[in-house]
Amino acid sequence: MSQKVKYNGTIFERRHLAAAQMAKDMLSLGDPLMRRLATGALSHLGQGEALRHCQDFVSALKDQDRGVRYCAVVYLAFARSFSGPSPVQEHTAEVAELLKDEDPGIRYWALETLANQGFASQPQAQQLLAALEDIDPHCRLAAAKAVAKVTPDDLPQAADVLVRSLDIEEPEIFRKSAAEGLGYMGIQAMKYLPRLVQVLTDRYALARAAACGAIGQLGAEAVQQCCRQLAPCLEDEDLDVRLKASEALQLLDLPTALASPVARLRWWGAEQAFERPDVELAEALASLLQDETKEVRAAAAWALSALGETAAEYMALVTSAVKDEHPDVWPPILRIISRHLPEALPESLGEVVQHVTSSEAHRRLRAIEALGAARDASLPYLEPVVKALEDEDVTVRLASMEALHCAGKRGVRKGDKVLAKLVKEDPDSQAGCLGPASTLHDRWEVWPRRRLLRVFSVRRRFGVCPKAATPIPVPGWSEP
Repeated sequence: MSQKVKYNGTIFERRHLAAAQMAKDMLSLGDPLMRRLATGALSHLGQGEALRHCQDFVSALKDQDRGVRYCAVVYLAFARSFSGPSPVQEHTAEVAELLKDEDPGIRYWALETLANQGFASQPQAQQLLAALEDIDPHCRLAAAKAVAKVTPDDLPQAADVLVRSLDIEEPEIFRKSAAEGLGYMGIQAMKYLPRLVQVLTDRYALARAAACGAIGQLGAEAVQQCCRQLAPCLEDEDLDVRLKASEALQLLDLPTALASPVARLRWWGAEQAFERPDVELAEALASLLQDETKEVRAAAAWALSALGETAAEYMALVTSAVKDEHPDVWPPILRIISRHLPEALPESLGEVVQHVTSSEAHRRLRAIEALGAARDASLPYLEPVVKALEDEDVTVRLASMEALHCAGKRGVRKGDKVLAKLVKEDPDSQAGCLGPASTLHDRWEVWPRRRLLRVFSVRRRFGVCPKAATPIPVPGWSEP
C-alpha cells in the first residue's frame, strides 16, 4: 500500500515526511498552542528523523512562549545520534542561553542537555559553574552533574561553591542538593568529608540521606573513614536514610565491620555475612556468638548457619550458644547442630525444650522454631509443642504447626487431633486454614473426603474439571 501523501501542493513519499513539513509550518504560526503541538510532533518522529530537524528545535529555544521552549529543550536533552556525533553538540551556546531563563524547569533541562553533550559543552564551563548558585536546588544539582561530566578540571572549584550551601543557616533543600552534588565531585570532594559527616545528623531527613549517598559515591576510602558515623544512620527513623547508609556501607569490607567497636556496625556486618556467605568469615562470626549485644549474637548465629559444615569447626562456641539468654539465637544454632553436630543434639534439644512452656510468648516461639529446625530429631520432644497448638498467642500456634510439619509424618500424627480441632475452632483464619492445611499436607488420611470434595467442587465451579471426570482413587471414597 502506497504511503504517498499530498500536502500543500507537494506529494511526499511517506506520511511522516508530510507530518514533519506540517509541523515545521506550524512553528511559524502566531498561536503559541499550535507551536507547542508542532514541537511535540517533531519530537515524536523518532530519533533519526527528528535529529534532521535539529535546527528547528534550536530555533524554538528562542520562542516567546515558554511552553515551546520547554518542549524543545526537553527533546534536545534526550536526543541521541546513532550514526556519529549528535548535531546538538554544535548548538551548546544556544542551549546555554536558557540558563538565564526565568523558568527553573527550562534551566534544569538546559543543564541536562549540556551535560549529555559531554566535552562539547566545555566552552560553556563558566556558565555551568555559575549555575551551581542557581536559586532552584534542582538546577544546582543538575549543574553539579554537568560540571562533573563536562569540565572535570573544574571539580575543586565546584566543590568549593557547593560546600557553602551545607551551612545550617541555608534552607534545608539547599543543604540536601549541596550534599548530593558533592557526591558527583568524587575524590575531589574528599577534603569536605568532615562537612558531609556533619550533615549525617541534620534535622532534615532528605539531607541526611543525600549525605549518606554522597559518602558512598566518594568511594571506599571515605566509607572506611566514617563508617562509625554511618552506623547510627542504619537505625534512622527515615527509610531512605537507612537504605542510603546501608548502600554506602556495601563498600566496607565485612571483616572490618565485624571487628568494629560499634555494635550496630557489627550487627550490620553479620546480617551482610548471612546474605553473602563466606567461609573466611567463620572465625569472626563464631567469636560474635559471645558478643555483649544480643542482636549481634543472633545475626552472627544466622550467618554462621549459612556456612554449612564449616560452622562445625567451632563446636564449643556453637553448643554453648544454646544456653544464650536471647531466644533469637536458638533457631539458627539448632539448625547448625542438627545438620553438622549430631552428637550434641540430644543435650541441645533438652536445653531448648524447657522454654516451650515459658511465660514469655517470644521465648516460646523461638524455642518451638528451634525444635522445628532439628526436624525429625525433635520427635521425642514434641509433646509440649502439641500442647502449644492451643497457645493463646497465634504466632506460637503457627510455629507449633510448622514444627510438627518439619518433623515429618510422625510429627504430624502426634498432633492430628488438635489440628483437626483448630480448623473448626481457631479464631484466627490463618491458624484455622493455612496452618493445618500445610501441616496436614503429608496426611491425606485425616480428612481425605472433605479435602478432595473441596478440590473437585472448586475445579468444577470454574470449568476446569467436568463432573464426569474420573475421581482420584481413594479407599472408601465415591463420587457424590
